[in-house]
Amino acid sequence: MTGVVDRIVNLLKWPVGLLSLGLLPGVAVGFFEVLRRVLNNPQPMMLFGIGFTLYYVVWFLFFRRRIAGSLFSTFEHELTHAIFAWLTLHRVQGLKATWNRGGVMTYKGKGNWLIYLAPYFFPTLTVPIVIYLLVVHGATPEWVDALLGATMAYHITSTWRETHREQTDLKEVGFIFAFLFLPTANLAFFGAILAFAHSGLESSYQFLVTSFQISDGLWSSLTNA
Repeated sequence: MTGVVDRIVNLLKWPVGLLSLGLLPGVAVGFFEVLRRVLNNPQPMMLFGIGFTLYYVVWFLFFRRRIAGSLFSTFEHELTHAIFAWLTLHRVQGLKATWNRGGVMTYKGKGNWLIYLAPYFFPTLTVPIVIYLLVVHGATPEWVDALLGATMAYHITSTWRETHREQTDLKEVGFIFAFLFLPTANLAFFGAILAFAHSGLESSYQFLVTSFQISDGLWSSLTNA
């Protein structure tokens, strides 16, 4: 079964890459529209913004340089690989993280591009908080919103730090595909979470729908010109 899933996922690789490129204009416009709404009415985002800013300042002052080590971010990176290995029905055999020598996650089977690229677009620490907020539906301590912002800042800074030419994951899937897929995937996740933090789940859904509609309209106008 694992082999079948891998073949299907890998078969979809380039269609997904091209679709991501096609959706990028709409996702970018949709993201800036969400950002505009946030700037026009920042009050619902105050705690999110505080958490985001505090983490970014701490990262910039203490964790930005590689000499600071990266045990936690390495563990989170490998855990994200493991999550997508599980989601595509692989049996994870081991996970190792070190302070300054990277880490490794091993699993049974050949693998697929989703496993390799997952840490570069999926906010592993943020998603559980979003799920928690949806389940409890408003009856949460205020610090949870700040934590949501902090985890989003963590995802952005760790992804920035981990995305470089020597990254073996990116070499494995190919830089061209990574270039096609990752910008859209990151903007989509960040825009959806920003919209959720500001106005709730319906706003996230509307952001995604609007982004698709903008891209669809753009490409339709170009092909009909």
